[in-house]
Amino acid sequence: MKEPAIKRIVMFISIGCITNISIAQQQVFDRDKLLLEPFEYNEVKLQESPLKKQFDEVVADYLAIPNDDILKGFRERAGLPTNAAKDMGGWYTNDVFHVFGQFLSGMSRLYAVSGNEAMKTKVNTLVDEWAKTIDKDGYFFYSKKPNAPQYVYEKMIGGLVDNYVFTGNKESLKYLSVITDWAIKNLNRDRLYGQTASEWYTLSENLYRAYSVTKDKKYLDFGKIWEYHDYWNIYARGEKVNTKVRHHAYSHLNTLSSAAAAYMVSGDEKYKTIIKNGYDYMQNEQCFATGGYGPNERFLAKEDLINVLENTHNSFEEQCGSWAIFKLSKYLMEVTGDAKYGDWIEKMTINGIGANIPMTKDGKVHYYADYNPRQGTKYNYHLGWSCCTGTRPQAVAEYADLVYFKNKNGLYVNLYTPSKVQWNNLSINQQTKFPESNETEFSIGVKGSASGSNTISFRKPSWAKEMPVVMVNGKAIKTTFANNWMQVKRNWKDGDKVKIVFPMNLYVDRLDDSKPFPAAIMYGPVAMASNVITEYPTEFVNENNLASNFTSIDNKPLNYHIKNHSQLTLRPYYQYAINEPYVLYFDPAVKNVIPKKNWVLTGNWQRAKGPYFTNDKDGSVRADFTGKGVMVYLSSFQNSGIVKVEIDGKEAEKVNTYNSKNGEAELVKTYANLINAKHTITVSVTGEKDPQSKNTFLNITKFEVIE
Repeated sequence: MKEPAIKRIVMFISIGCITNISIAQQQVFDRDKLLLEPFEYNEVKLQESPLKKQFDEVVADYLAIPNDDILKGFRERAGLPTNAAKDMGGWYTNDVFHVFGQFLSGMSRLYAVSGNEAMKTKVNTLVDEWAKTIDKDGYFFYSKKPNAPQYVYEKMIGGLVDNYVFTGNKESLKYLSVITDWAIKNLNRDRLYGQTASEWYTLSENLYRAYSVTKDKKYLDFGKIWEYHDYWNIYARGEKVNTKVRHHAYSHLNTLSSAAAAYMVSGDEKYKTIIKNGYDYMQNEQCFATGGYGPNERFLAKEDLINVLENTHNSFEEQCGSWAIFKLSKYLMEVTGDAKYGDWIEKMTINGIGANIPMTKDGKVHYYADYNPRQGTKYNYHLGWSCCTGTRPQAVAEYADLVYFKNKNGLYVNLYTPSKVQWNNLSINQQTKFPESNETEFSIGVKGSASGSNTISFRKPSWAKEMPVVMVNGKAIKTTFANNWMQVKRNWKDGDKVKIVFPMNLYVDRLDDSKPFPAAIMYGPVAMASNVITEYPTEFVNENNLASNFTSIDNKPLNYHIKNHSQLTLRPYYQYAINEPYVLYFDPAVKNVIPKKNWVLTGNWQRAKGPYFTNDKDGSVRADFTGKGVMVYLSSFQNSGIVKVEIDGKEAEKVNTYNSKNGEAELVKTYANLINAKHTITVSVTGEKDPQSKNTFLNITKFEVIE
């Protein structure tokens, strides 16, 4: 059995750079560059609300993961006893974009918000037990041949820094130094533009955070190596990204947080320009009405966004994407003081990760949001412990840190959600049902005697075309308006009440303003969706008479009957449950696609990133249609088999769906020249395969009727 190498290594680490550092505040960067500061994680208390419910659910989910299972692979590599009941499975055991570092970060943050001592004990135990598996030379990965080492190292930096910052575990900085020395000597530095295999260009952010906490210059110097100048300079010049080059959407937004961190440590205004222009580019060119972006995890030109929207169910990497949005938007609010950057945060808490379905015990998570205009559903990715299980606890912990900000001039309210905070001699208790109510109310408490006038500022959302009404103690007042904040300055008294009434109504949001479709219906920041029926009406998507097309349903907030369509209702996307069909974007171009709710599946089927798939010997899919023919959209992989297609019970052909290349390819089969009548199509597993194929899978994405 190997002696734990970390015990030998740390003897030689100079820890003088950390012994005199008090436990860092959650904002690790110098405050002199900030126009707004967030509060500490434990200073804001979320109250009963959808966000608080999800937060508590995530705490319980991650507490329940056995430590020995998490550590199993590390211990096996190091030749130590595992004590594990089982493998984690999925991406974790297979060492695919390994999330251990994100677990450390997320759990540390969850502890900081909740004060749950069991979570603190858990994450510190994981850090200390993992450290025993570090090799003599500082090698620290889960397996001997790790996937994406730059990615994994960057997540480990973040996890160890956060473990120190949020729990006070000073040992984590010793281990951070060890693995960084290994990384400096061994990490590949090709730094290719647009490369997605390792996401090297997200490294700078956490290296600069490590430098700000430790003041050890090696982190600063190493961080400079990984700055993504070839990409960042596009934004510095105010240009658009060349979407003909593949840009992994999440990581190419996430890298802008590295540019933000570069500004924090250098003060160079160029970096601030980069993140401001990057934000504007995303809003103007890449974002859906929900705030989501990156269908099939790519940046696309507007016309391509429309085409891909209609042909994919992988519309937005919801958890990782929300995390990147939270970080960038918060940096921008801090360094500009502008409330407009809070709008994207708000959309993600309502339509992004805040609209997620729960994670399963084996780590299957809501990976992709589905905005397909014929039918979307919420479903958990078929493999456990994907990258999104790493960002999930990080993003959900961040809720508490996105509600309020502060500076020497006052308190700033960014999110409208039930919560409490104390600032100077004032306490704020926010109570609201927003967005299902257009009002939010604040109770003001004053501790001791008032110390002159104080300003409380409220974000004016960009979706509010008219100025919200602000009332103090029941009387409407005129506010000062600056940087998209509605500011109220007064000598506050204990028991004062502030109420804000937002001008909220239904409106149409088009993906391309020059085209009538695809179009979404919004209510304030809320993306609305209808249920799915075989017919595909769209005439109610008309802003000229939008309000008259919808009638409120009693006792169901934001639920509407749709005029002339008794089977249809409209309600928020976040209200839809797992596997419940909906339409979020409307587009008559897809009216001939057979909705998946009308498919009849036999055997054991699963959902991947897009296709439904099975290799069950009894696996088949059947659909009825009326028309002159039908098109079948199959997906081909290296493990795809030979499938049988039947029309009206008679075999039409057998199709070899094997694809020799790595990755997915679309295979479209057309069956035309039928009598214009009702027909049935069935596609089934045969158990046969191409000699080169690895398996017999049937993968199918859609049926489209030929009229």
